[in-house]
Amino acid sequence: MRCALCHCDASLRNSHIIPEFLYRSLYDEKHRFQQISTDAKTQTVYLQKGLREQLLCETCEQRLSVWERYVSMLLSGGVDVAGRRTGDRLYLAELDYRKVKLFQLSVLWRAGVSSLPTFSQVQLGPHEERIRTMLLTEDPGSTTTYGCIMFMLVHGHERVQDLLVPPTWARFVGQKSYRFVFGGLVFLYLVSSTKPPSFVADHLLQERGTAIVKLQQMSQMRYLVDTASKMHNLGKLVLKREEL
Repeated sequence: MRCALCHCDASLRNSHIIPEFLYRSLYDEKHRFQQISTDAKTQTVYLQKGLREQLLCETCEQRLSVWERYVSMLLSGGVDVAGRRTGDRLYLAELDYRKVKLFQLSVLWRAGVSSLPTFSQVQLGPHEERIRTMLLTEDPGSTTTYGCIMFMLVHGHERVQDLLVPPTWARFVGQKSYRFVFGGLVFLYLVSSTKPPSFVADHLLQERGTAIVKLQQMSQMRYLVDTASKMHNLGKLVLKREEL
């Protein structure tokens, strides 16, 4: 079978679309998590592993794992970075731009080529091949090339980590964008051939290894509230009143 990334004929791995380490906070004591759908006809199921499909060869899996390991250590405090908080923003420095950006691109691209219904809204069109080439040549591109704005989800004074929502598309500053929610973060990808305005570009991961992460109250993200409310009304999710 043909690897989706290198296009070589090889034995394919059961590849994660969203990296496995981002599911950790979702697992229960039996190492299961619930896959909940907003479709009333789709039943809630328990899964032992994150969503996977036969997609990549062993060589390409290893290529992506280097970037995943760095971001996993970054989120768990295993990588030393400089940072400060001012109000509702975290200002980070000394990041490995190449590894973080390629990680971001790899998640977006995998969702775009996936045949799983969970990722059906991610339709990259001609950008799919461009991003594949960037990953294959390990070229992260410039700051504004498929840039990603990062938010840290909070509820009150606590970080929200046990939430993973199927990616959706939206219009942001006139550009098509995709919203991913996992690991306590929201990734907002700008997928366009046009550069975003400077006030948006300032909030993207910078080539000098800096980034701004906004602390975002979950209650202020309308589409997340609407999704949670819909699942609650279907009897698939029990929420405290103050979380809606």
